[in-house]
Amino acid sequence: MWPPGVEDVASFFRAAGVEARLEELAVGEESFPGPRVVAEAFDCDRRLVVVLVPGDRVADPGRLGCVTAVRVVPPAFPFARARTYADRTLFSERTVWVEAGSPRHVAGLSPAQLVRLTRAQTGDFVAET
Repeated sequence: MWPPGVEDVASFFRAAGVEARLEELAVGEESFPGPRVVAEAFDCDRRLVVVLVPGDRVADPGRLGCVTAVRVVPPAFPFARARTYADRTLFSERTVWVEAGSPRHVAGLSPAQLVRLTRAQTGDFVAET
């Protein structure tokens, strides 16, 4: 049995009919089993927006189409009350990993499944380096 927040994510996957791999990271481990997806959240003109970007990149709030974007704490996966965007570079991976109900639990799934489950709009949302 998973801890409550993680079980919520597992139940969501089961209800959606998604084959996702849930794992618990070892104590002190911060590396995900594969390419990490980071959820960055913004108050975007009084709307909650979540941007999914590769773990080694950051979202560019200037690409969200809002006048004022203020960083806020991201809601829990699957970001139910947020408008969600996913950077198209995520599709270069076969499987991506997201935090799943706790900082020590992660879920691996295809980028297409991630976009479908979060109802994300895809585009170019990472900051130029």
